[in-house]
Amino acid sequence: MHANDRQGLERLCRYGARGALALERLSRAEDGRIAYRMKRPLPDGPTHLLFTGLELLRRVASLVPPPRANLTRFHGIFAPGAKLRPFLVPPVEEARAGGEAAVRKERMKERRLRVDWAELLKRTFDFEVFACVRCGGRRRVLAYVKAGRGVRAILEHLGLPTAGVSLALAQESTQAAWC
Repeated sequence: MHANDRQGLERLCRYGARGALALERLSRAEDGRIAYRMKRPLPDGPTHLLFTGLELLRRVASLVPPPRANLTRFHGIFAPGAKLRPFLVPPVEEARAGGEAAVRKERMKERRLRVDWAELLKRTFDFEVFACVRCGGRRRVLAYVKAGRGVRAILEHLGLPTAGVSLALAQESTQAAWC
């Protein structure tokens, strides 16, 4: 791709940002299952994959990357260990590398400050944890209680249940059917 090819760059960005599933290919089958129409039929003839709602969610959830995983992967000539990569990536000038490398590392350390849990809740759910819902005042953290006995004692004092919620066992699901 040429450096001034704006349409090519846009196509590349759209390709990289596309979703895992084409929503226009999803439909509801007569028996209530979800049908996904494939681009090309399989060698043995099927053109659709059939899933129950839970099966489809399980398959789509497997596409979600694990926490803190690097989402940018480079393959081929752009891979970190590629033999031709030095010819593509411009070398850093030796004179600049010494002083600027230390400054760059300091900047990276400053940027990597962790966001505390209260700020994450505020960003995600628009809920201010430290604002009192009764009086509007500011709350503050007095202690973090991790020990089970301490938590149980506090819950008993407040008259709240101390037993955990019982969870139902997961049910087996059938494999996706081909049609």
